[in-house]
Amino acid sequence: MTKPRKTRRKTATVVDAFCLATTAGELALASWQVVGARTPMIAQALRDPMRGDYAELTKMVSEKPLAFARGAAAGGAGLLAMVAESNRYLGEAWKAPGLGVVAAPVAAPMAAMAFWGRMMSLSMAWQAAMITPVHAAATANARRLGPKAVSKTSVFP
Repeated sequence: MTKPRKTRRKTATVVDAFCLATTAGELALASWQVVGARTPMIAQALRDPMRGDYAELTKMVSEKPLAFARGAAAGGAGLLAMVAESNRYLGEAWKAPGLGVVAAPVAAPMAAMAFWGRMMSLSMAWQAAMITPVHAAATANARRLGPKAVSKTSVFP
């Protein structure tokens, strides 16, 4: 029987941080566009219930839990990796002499800095995994609804 190979986690870079920030910005803009397109649809359905776009109104309710559930499923492994790293670090810190206080004055701050660097890297990976399905759903809606959908439906009769 062969031993399972230990895989090394990719360390997040500045580019990864920029991509995560860009994705979050795109999500915000797509959400704004979708809300702008769907708000008149809601007003139309309230004003004239027989002519409401119930296919779209149903999507408004059903797609959010699905996207967030996919995000939670995708991010679960990243969150567990953060917990494992935290437990590993705290376990090592408490094994050191003096109830977690390392004797060498330089070792403790360096270990803490390395730990927080790993935690930030794992956090970015976790957030990227969580936001990806929500971003995909929102940007797909924004493309589908687009400017035509916004101009087709007016709040005013």
